[in-house]
Amino acid sequence: MDQLLYGFDTAAYTFIWQLQNSVTIGIADVCQRMGDRTAYIVCFVISLILCIPKKTRKYGVAMVTAFLMAFLLVNVLIKPGVGRPRPYETLRSTPFWETYQAHWANAGSHLEDDLSFPSGHTSLNFAAFTALAAVLLRDKKKWAWALMIIPVIVGITRIIRCVHYPSDVLGGMIIGILVGLIGCAAATKWFPALLRKFGKNTVRA
Repeated sequence: MDQLLYGFDTAAYTFIWQLQNSVTIGIADVCQRMGDRTAYIVCFVISLILCIPKKTRKYGVAMVTAFLMAFLLVNVLIKPGVGRPRPYETLRSTPFWETYQAHWANAGSHLEDDLSFPSGHTSLNFAAFTALAAVLLRDKKKWAWALMIIPVIVGITRIIRCVHYPSDVLGGMIIGILVGLIGCAAATKWFPALLRKFGKNTVRA
């Protein structure tokens, strides 16, 4: 995988590193908190709370569905299945290492304790915000598009921080968007249909 995507990753790194400075590195440190264990728990709890009031239930169902799917796909299936090490491990034997090492050191030489592909931070944030934005857009809330700025920033800062390959972030983005749309469908179509069917069966009984 590293060899196959080497050209894309090095070109994307070179382009996005133009944004690397003290400000974006500081933002990257903040965004790091948006995909750790505490963030997972907080996001899930907020989603569950939204499921309780009838007025916000569809938002909660969409986010819970997307969150669980993203977590299972990324952390249980894809990461262990692909087994891609972090770039600071695998780029050492490539001509790109000195360039990477300079930017990695500039960002703080951070180490992370899991596998690289896909980016969990990116997939979680794209999943949650895509699900929420998609349901809001169905409710004619045109401003909901602005929510997608958050996962985009998270994804870019993972590259600026040098802890992921750009292709890791791209993979996390694709997965997050897909499960977010599934979450929207679950909340606006499948879950209401299930409730109507359950209601009819209850009345007949």
